[in-house]
Amino acid sequence: MGGGHHEPFKIPNYSIYNNYRDFPQLAQHEKRLAQIGLKDPWIRNYVYLYDRKYPHVVGQWAHFKKLILPGWKAGVAFAAALILVEEAYQYKTHGTTSWDAHH
Repeated sequence: MGGGHHEPFKIPNYSIYNNYRDFPQLAQHEKRLAQIGLKDPWIRNYVYLYDRKYPHVVGQWAHFKKLILPGWKAGVAFAAALILVEEAYQYKTHGTTSWDAHH
């Protein structure tokens, strides 16, 4: 799929998950939970989100772009085609379009 030349996915070494306190955001998260008497036993599983060695997964913006950008052109084309079909159907059945109704 995609046909692009991407670097192969590199699986992080399991040892990076043991030093989650090296990441300020995760250490702060652990501290906030401790203040209210909670503990996150899975906190080490979030290290990859903050580790700069794996930039393909860093940050919400990068995730958003990876999720949305591949299909946005097809989505816009589909939406335009759907609007065109709906307007044509309404014009055929009622003799007017939704654009004419309020003017």
